[in-house]
Amino acid sequence: MKNRLRKVRYVLRRYRRISQLSVLALLILSPYLRIFRFDIPTTSLYLFGMRLWIRHVFVFALLLTVVIYVIVVLSYLFGRVFCGWVCPQNLFNELVRSWEARFGRTVTLLLSALIGLFGGFVVWSYGTDGLLLLRQYAAGQVPPGPTLTILGMGAFFTAAMAWWRTGICRVACPYGHLQSVLSGPATMRLQVLNLPGNRDICATCGLCAEICHMGVDPRTPNQRDCVTCGDCLDACQLVSDARKVPRVLNFVVGEAGQAVPVGFRGQLLRNLRPVLPRTVLPGLLAVVLTSVTAYALATRPLVEVVVAKDHRTVMTSGGVVSGGSVMRVSVVNLSGVTETYRLRAEGLPPGWAVFEQEELTLQPGERADVILRVIPRSPEEGSFPFEVVVVGSVTGAEGRFRSVHVIGR
Repeated sequence: MKNRLRKVRYVLRRYRRISQLSVLALLILSPYLRIFRFDIPTTSLYLFGMRLWIRHVFVFALLLTVVIYVIVVLSYLFGRVFCGWVCPQNLFNELVRSWEARFGRTVTLLLSALIGLFGGFVVWSYGTDGLLLLRQYAAGQVPPGPTLTILGMGAFFTAAMAWWRTGICRVACPYGHLQSVLSGPATMRLQVLNLPGNRDICATCGLCAEICHMGVDPRTPNQRDCVTCGDCLDACQLVSDARKVPRVLNFVVGEAGQAVPVGFRGQLLRNLRPVLPRTVLPGLLAVVLTSVTAYALATRPLVEVVVAKDHRTVMTSGGVVSGGSVMRVSVVNLSGVTETYRLRAEGLPPGWAVFEQEELTLQPGERADVILRVIPRSPEEGSFPFEVVVVGSVTGAEGRFRSVHVIGR
């Protein structure tokens, strides 16, 4: 049987490896290229090279909702395709199985430990600056907190690859449990199809079950753990070619008595009808939310301005509130670059607004306060609405805050 497994031509696996390795490379590079990374010390988030702050967290929530809707639609249609074609755990499940057969248990454990430590470092980099930690290690410094955390995550990943393996997918993975709820008769699955005349040509050799790294027998209805990898189809093709008969194992869609292979267009579309209503709404919502997310990213505020009465400063200086108005202008740099801001007041008569400082230079995420004194130059009474305007010299970002100065009762 082992010799026959080596003869299997893995047609789908080549495409699956491209997908898995591409996703793995993206996951490894994302925190360092700032495609996606949290920065816990500054409570910010990097997304596609843009730096987002707490004020922008709704954008991340929208994007996460889009991902959930896409996963729901794919699960309705294709089952656990995310596991077989995207998830790194499944990739390493397959690789470790191959390493043990080729190199033995000791080498497999060593490779698992090295990959686990590297994985722990990558996960750490998603929460803080991993390159800075590397520079500390290069300088001979060993920060205890990050080091212990990476070792702990490395031990977990090592155990997941070398011991737990597919148990993670069966027991702990939330997506696996979600799929058992989402799947239905129209969800793609594996089935042995007989030839016309109900002629059963399955060789019952068991090669399809032997090759499955998830331990699924595709000839049975119990396919909850199937990750749609397609290896069993290639195994069945090997045996069928040797017997000079058509391959009987296929991915199918539809009820048991009316199931048709994927690729048979006319009947396939009819069999997909029951699941389409369940996918149209999530699909449309994913498109709408993607557009909203893109708009929110493009129009997100890059500076925050807040103006409030500052009675504390007046009391500390021994002044009187009635002789003028003292306000505190708070400016927060919400961009990802160092920015210089100019402050001005619009709407007040000339000479009434006096800023303690008319120009500020702030680092990303930095906040600064400037005192604004409104000193009337005439005895007239009434309400004088105005706006404090802050304009950045680098990004051109503009922030405004409306206020009012009242003279008299």
